[in-house]
Order: sequence, then structure tokens, then C-alpha cells
Amino acid sequence: MPVAGIKAGSPVRRRRVKGVGLPQRIEDELREQNERFSAAVENMSHGLCMFDADERMIICNRNYISIFRLDAEVVRPGIRFFDILQHSVDIGIASQSAEQLYAIRKPYIDQAKPSTYEETLADGRIVNISHRPLASGGWVSIYEDITEQRRAEQELKEQHRRFDAALANMSQGLLMYDADGKLIVRNERFLELYHVRPADLPLGMSHRDAFKRLLELGIYTKLDPDSEISQIEACLRAGKTH
Repeated sequence: MPVAGIKAGSPVRRRRVKGVGLPQRIEDELREQNERFSAAVENMSHGLCMFDADERMIICNRNYISIFRLDAEVVRPGIRFFDILQHSVDIGIASQSAEQLYAIRKPYIDQAKPSTYEETLADGRIVNISHRPLASGGWVSIYEDITEQRRAEQELKEQHRRFDAALANMSQGLLMYDADGKLIVRNERFLELYHVRPADLPLGMSHRDAFKRLLELGIYTKLDPDSEISQIEACLRAGKTH
């Protein structure tokens, strides 16, 4: 009922109208924040899944579903963490039983501190998993398929092994320098031919300093390092062998 003596449009009435609209504005702001949060989660390059203190899923993104080949109709908000693991077993993506997977992950979750580990799936893919605790209980997990990264690292390691084997079995001595003239490769045969130790020609030494060191050791005599280096650099610029 209107209060006697107060005209329409008075400050008191305007304050009442403003007060009525406050809950709606709060609701609108919350909706906008949720929309922004959902957009950010869905556009992440990694998989994301968030769980509450009762180990029930709060939210996950499409990348999480995609990485583990899960059924989005099964993995929905409210599902228990253990049931997600069981679902991954049922569809054949997990390499262990749900109980085994839960036993592996439970200590990380109970520690309530950031933790990271890797898991190999049944199809051979490798997933990096990071857990981060939430202040209110529960945790958020980030998932990244690192299969290609690990494969590339393994291939590089194998290339290094083959390269080292080739160097070790060469009949020629070899020194290799980078574009800045720093020593990056030195095989055992070179050390044998020149009767020097690895410490005499450490990796990272410049081409000029290597010449000077060989002079100091008495291996080279009557040789001008500056003149020799100038000739070598001129030939290299011309694309010629010196």
C-alpha cells in the first residue's frame, strides 16, 4: 500500500523500484559469468574435469570426453568418479580395472595438493594427468594426450643412439662445429689420433681456441691460428672443402 504523502517518482519510491531489480541483475551477472566460464572450458586445448568433495563430477569439457572416448550421455554432471573409471573399462579404453585405476589415483586426490602423472591407455596412447585441489573440497583434473610428444622424444633418442654408435665406430677422427663456430661433436677416434684428453678440447670451445690449444699441447707447430682460421672461413663461405 502506498505511503501517504509520498508522490510518485519520489526518491523513496525510486529506491524501492531499484531494490526490486537487484536480484534480477545478480541473476543476469551470474548467468553471464557461467556462460563465459563454459566458453573458456570448452575452448581449452586440454581435457578438463571437475569433481566435488563427494567425488561426483561437476563439469567436464568435450576434450575430456574425446581423449578417453567416453559416452557423453553416460558421463554427465553428478556421476561418481569411480563410475567414470568403470565406464572407461567397459568401453575398452582403460588398460586396467576400475579398482586398479582408482587405487592409483586415490592417493593423489587424498593428498589435496597438486600432482601430475602419466597413464597409458589400452590403445597405446599416453595421457598426462594433473590434479589440482579445490578450496571447498574436491579437485579439478587437466588431461593432455602426449602420445606424439613421447613418440617424437623416443625417435630423437634413437637417432642420438645411432649417431653416437656411428661416431664411435668411425675410422676417422671428427670434430663438428655449429654456426657460431662452437664445438658440438668430438669423437673418440679424434682423441686417439691426436693423443689428447676430452678435457683438452671441451665441447663449446671455439674453432680458434681449439687451434690454440693444439698449439699449446705441441701437436701443431709453426702454424698461425689466425691465418688458418681465415683460410677455413673463406673456403666455407665459398662452399669449398679446405
